[in-house]
Order: sequence, then C-alpha cells, then structure tokens
Amino acid sequence: MALIARAAAVDGPHGPLLLPTSLAARKGEVTLVAGDPGPAATTLALALGGRVRLDDGSITCNGDPEPHVRRRRVALVDVPGVTEPEPGLPVEVVVGEELALAGLPSRRADIRAFLRERGAEERSSQRWESLEPAEHVRWLAEISAQREDVTAVVLTGPDRWGGSPHAWHGTAQVLADQGLVVVVLATHSSVRLLGLETTYELGVSA
Repeated sequence: MALIARAAAVDGPHGPLLLPTSLAARKGEVTLVAGDPGPAATTLALALGGRVRLDDGSITCNGDPEPHVRRRRVALVDVPGVTEPEPGLPVEVVVGEELALAGLPSRRADIRAFLRERGAEERSSQRWESLEPAEHVRWLAEISAQREDVTAVVLTGPDRWGGSPHAWHGTAQVLADQGLVVVVLATHSSVRLLGLETTYELGVSA
C-alpha cells in the first residue's frame, strides 16, 4: 500500500495554493513533509485525501489515481479550518462527533467507554482545548484510523498545539506499526527536533 504524489499542484484564484510537491508514503512508515503552516499544507492534505482537484501532477493511492478512492481510503486528521474540532466544545461532544464521522458507535455509552479506556471519563465536560497536545492528536488519530476501508492517515500540523514533536510522532509510529500509510505535515523546526534524516518538503517536486 502506498500514497504517492508526483509534482502535485493546485491553483487558486489569486495564485498557486500548492506548488508542485512530490512524496512517496508507504505502508508501515511515517512520512514527514516539512513546510510552513498555512494554505499550502492544508491544500496538500485535502489533495492527498481526494478532496480537491489537482491542476497538475498526480496522486495515487495503491496505484489508483481516482480521487474517490482516496476519499474512501485516506483519513484526514485535524486539518486546520476543515476537519479540526471546535476548541470550545466539550470533550464528550467532540469525541461523539468524531466517532460518528468515522462510522463507529457514538451513543453516550460509547463515548463514556472511549474516555474510560483513556482514564479521562471525569473530563467529559471540559473544553476540547483543555486536552494536552499529545492527547488531542492521539485521540483524533485513533478514531480516524478505525474508519472502514482506511489504509492511510494524514496528520496536518500536529505541532501547532505545542508540546514535544516526539509525542505526536510516537502516535504516528503506532499507526504505522498497525500497517497504515502515515503522512505527517509538520514545520521544519519540528522535523529538525525529531532528528530524522528522510523527509519531503512542500513545494518541492522530484
């Protein structure tokens, strides 16, 4: 299984939203893409997930270029302004919505069970933004990865919540160890802190 972009580019009404970008993400690996937060990172995430049309280049999921395949196979986690939860909502509401979006049981008992398994049942009424950065990313990723037919997960800007990049990278590695394709769009500084050599960059094509 693989998610591969070859010089994928998206135009906007006033200029390019995504300059030609290439990456090759494969099953069982965490693939980092370094770049500044903003429209380009969001657009790449949406393109990988088959949510926006490419103006140039290509993206394939398991060799298939059809966007509808990526919409089914690729889970987009916490995309700024698109799939990120409203920070002021109670934790239980966000968890319920995310479970429902993933096609998982989302009754009150299911929400309580999810929180209980994570030792957080007493925090159900707290605001979502009160979670630790590592919890924020991990919970959303864990739920999204359980969606039926998902073979790839894209984490967008997990470092914008603060905390150590090693925490969200650990979550990404757990997902990869489960046999998923995992792409993380992060800042250059986070990638440097991780001390990893292999990475791709926004706006760079092979």
